[in-house]
Amino acid sequence: MQKENRVNSFYWGCHFVINLYMRSLCRLELYGLENIPAEGGLIIASNHTSIADPFLLGSTVPRELWFMAKKELFKSFLLKNIISRLNAFPVDRFGFDIDVIRQSLAVLKQGKALVMFPEGTRSKDGIIRKGKIGIGMLAKKAGIPIVPVYMENTRKAWMNFIRGKNLRVVFGQIIEVTWINTRRESKDGYIEITDEVMSRIKILKQKITSLSQDA
Repeated sequence: MQKENRVNSFYWGCHFVINLYMRSLCRLELYGLENIPAEGGLIIASNHTSIADPFLLGSTVPRELWFMAKKELFKSFLLKNIISRLNAFPVDRFGFDIDVIRQSLAVLKQGKALVMFPEGTRSKDGIIRKGKIGIGMLAKKAGIPIVPVYMENTRKAWMNFIRGKNLRVVFGQIIEVTWINTRRESKDGYIEITDEVMSRIKILKQKITSLSQDA
């Protein structure tokens, strides 16, 4: 984990390059960036359709982000070093990992922003499915807000320029801590928070669809 007072030059170098690539070849359309707080612990929760989503999402936000990545990616020495420098840490998608929970809570309580894909895996058909309760649990235990995000046309985004499609990223209104704090510290409370996040993401999808039809 990066120290709070150290500038991560590798992260920001990649951020610049990928953002330039997104704007030039992927036809990036960005909405609602003003909904991202400039500082403080935060979960950024997004739908997930492409392996490139963490890089594309991370490069739209003007603050340093932290990511969970499946532990299999850390088996390669080269890949491990690259994604670790991009603030990724390993997670077991198929089991309960207390170390990941502790590390995630530490990231959030240090005032950092953590990206999560609540569905837990990529959606091959683009349908937004039920979220896992981990996001609700972390938000409740850390006492931090959540910003829902919807991303569109991230799969094979490098072909958007040729296909005439646009890579759209829309950040929704923040789910405030005041609301999260009213939910119960229980499985039911975590589910309620998670369901609210997924509902907000679906609403953002509908808004993007409306924008596409009006264009």
